[in-house]
Amino acid sequence: MINRIFLILFALSFSNILLSQDISFKVTGISGIAFIEKTDINKSLRAFRGSEIHKEYRLRTISNTQVELTLSRRGDKVGEIIVPQNTIILVNPPLTKDDNTISLSLLGGYISVYIEKNMGVSIEIHTANTSSIVKGTEFEVAFAENGSSIVILKDGNVDIVTDNDETILKPREAYINTIDNNYKVINQNSDSDPIVFLNKGEEASRENFLSTIENLMNAMENIPNNNNNYNFVSFTSTEIEENEKKIKELELKQQRMTAANEGYYNTIIKLINLNSDNRNEMISYARKSLSIYMANQRAISKMNNAVYKTREKFDRIRKKFDDRMSASAYNN
Repeated sequence: MINRIFLILFALSFSNILLSQDISFKVTGISGIAFIEKTDINKSLRAFRGSEIHKEYRLRTISNTQVELTLSRRGDKVGEIIVPQNTIILVNPPLTKDDNTISLSLLGGYISVYIEKNMGVSIEIHTANTSSIVKGTEFEVAFAENGSSIVILKDGNVDIVTDNDETILKPREAYINTIDNNYKVINQNSDSDPIVFLNKGEEASRENFLSTIENLMNAMENIPNNNNNYNFVSFTSTEIEENEKKIKELELKQQRMTAANEGYYNTIIKLINLNSDNRNEMISYARKSLSIYMANQRAISKMNNAVYKTREKFDRIRKKFDDRMSASAYNN
């Protein structure tokens, strides 16, 4: 009875959130079984046609499942996302109150994304080590068990941002980045198919699963959080443009940190569950990975607050600067 009441309240909360948000993710097609989850309350609801996926909620598909999501902004359709089997996506909350960017984190599996052109909508897809930024295009993103990511562009352009560089991907190209940030851009071929990419990642991951778990935990421990210079805002025009770029880089980095912590940890737990015969050894890995995960969550939360305050401070200074420039132009 209590569970039934909780599920009713949980479902009603979806509707309440929907009324207050400009961007919606609606399930418009589903075959198989998928779940809508929120990890901090450790509960999930089965997804069905008409379900909404809201900020800070996940959509998780199981085997032999495919979900079609329609993206809308203020009631207007802006795109579609196909979520195949064994995939987890997280809807990221806006970084500021005026942020209209559509932001998703891919925590495992792959997705196919189509965004309408000339709609003035920007979408970001983050994995542990890549951020894909587009306005109107068709592309696919996959995140494999071994920590590698791939972005496959079908039409349009995609900006790929990592901790170390930025790349503009062209049609018929694919961008691959490994867990240790060794990237390459290739012409699309049979190996760049997302299913083939995931299968190879799974094969490499499970060939020596203990080594994979240790690599993933090392990657979690090395999730960068050394961006402490949040006070670089200025009044000069050149510095304002440069600072806008710096803040955006921090915001993208913040999203990748979240995707890395969630994605790596999910994969570790998956591998632990697949090898439950080695119970004692797996318990040790489970405890250590959870400890790292929680420490990273605290660090990410601290960074989130700092970036949010920096963005608000910068926007206030930029507005003052723009007002001064307008007044100066008017007086002249």
